[in-house]
Amino acid sequence: MEKPFRFIEYKTTYRDEFDVTEGRQPTFALFYLKEGSFRLRMDGTETVIGAGDCAVFADDVDFNRSVISPIRFIYLKFAQNPQCSFSLPLPMGRVTVRDRQRFLSNLDRYEALMDATDARSLYYREHCLEDILVQLSDEYTGGRVAAATDGLADCHDPLVHRAVTLIREGIRGKLRLAELCRALSTNPSTLNFKFRKELSLSVGAFITAERMRTATRLLVGTSFSVCEIAARCGYENIYYFSTAFRKCYGVAPSVYRSRYRG
Repeated sequence: MEKPFRFIEYKTTYRDEFDVTEGRQPTFALFYLKEGSFRLRMDGTETVIGAGDCAVFADDVDFNRSVISPIRFIYLKFAQNPQCSFSLPLPMGRVTVRDRQRFLSNLDRYEALMDATDARSLYYREHCLEDILVQLSDEYTGGRVAAATDGLADCHDPLVHRAVTLIREGIRGKLRLAELCRALSTNPSTLNFKFRKELSLSVGAFITAERMRTATRLLVGTSFSVCEIAARCGYENIYYFSTAFRKCYGVAPSVYRSRYRG
């Protein structure tokens, strides 16, 4: 079974100032400060991240940050795994960890294995990091597990997997079927046949499902306006976005946000 996160880099490092002080992370990232502090502005909110604090950055949210006093921190760089059949939403910005014993225990074990090279230690080290992200997601959602599944766990067709990757990468655009087929060197009939066989959905229905999944993450995880979220999900018209969302979830986007944001 595919896991929800793919780890790219992890280390403990020092900074007098960040190499990149504004923009977006190329991937998701987690910072746990052991010393020092930095100022963070994200999604219209400014806060100070100090020793003992945790901050999470998404790959689609703008930030501005600057070091106040030299920082030493654990840095975890990761990505959502598109092959996983479910997703775990994460909080953004400064994160208040409720179960600090569990959180710090995983960090301590991770640091103890920092320089290990044997396969067993590498597996356990990533397990500790994975549990950190699972904990943050669980506390953030109040124990609700993201229920949106896309059937990829049982999909073995490489063409469908490639198509899903292109769809997820281009979710903010129009995603025309003809252009998708050209990029995959196939035709609409073949691609729709394979999607229905593997995922029980047409390509168009799958694209809508992915737009809705992105919308729920942004509604719960950011303070973007519904208009902005509609645009980030590939809808030029908020009316069409709201109609599609209500059809999928039974409530308006604003109601979904108030119900699940916590």
